[in-house]
Amino acid sequence: MIKTLDDQEKSIDLGRKKKILFGWKPPPISWLKCDIASSWDKIIYKSGAAWILRNRQGKVLLHGRNSFTGIYSKHDAYLESWKWAIDCLKTLHFNAIVFASEDNDLIGAISKPSAWPSLKFYSSKMLPLLQCFLDWNVKFHAPNDIKGAKLIADSVIKGNRYYSYIAVVGIPHWLRHLFPVSTLPVFFFCTGTTQSVSLTEFEYRSQTPNRYL
Repeated sequence: MIKTLDDQEKSIDLGRKKKILFGWKPPPISWLKCDIASSWDKIIYKSGAAWILRNRQGKVLLHGRNSFTGIYSKHDAYLESWKWAIDCLKTLHFNAIVFASEDNDLIGAISKPSAWPSLKFYSSKMLPLLQCFLDWNVKFHAPNDIKGAKLIADSVIKGNRYYSYIAVVGIPHWLRHLFPVSTLPVFFFCTGTTQSVSLTEFEYRSQTPNRYL
């Protein structure tokens, strides 16, 4: 019994250390947190998008990946990532979300539009979408703080993973070391497009995650 308790305490300590190491900053009580990342190929004008939704304990509730074509700047790549993430979470009826991103310019344009007149186009696109949520906030995070989402977005360009998907309750097996309190995906939906879907559709149209992750 003592050994079992010791092992449990060591496991908890390891989980806490990993959260600290990879910059986990929990949202307020009753809120969720969504890390948003993008990657961009300036040669072929394609971008990758990823988002990870977690609860206050750091457990992954949903995550998704998508790709876009005809993207001619890094700001445009981030804009598409944000638009897609927001559309997904809005369709699934989530509220009270902290959105985190490494794009300090876009965060600034959303937080204080008047201070970023050069990015007025982006703030004018983002603010109406965000205001559909009951409560929301945006935060700048360093790349290492949203490492999981960043690696998934990078996999689009670096790994030629252009198919789109949304997975429920879990994370890709190759990222499990970053999310000690999460599991492999339970339900899996390969969207193929940026269409909106519901949790019911996830359950009825689920597929084998390993085929796509």
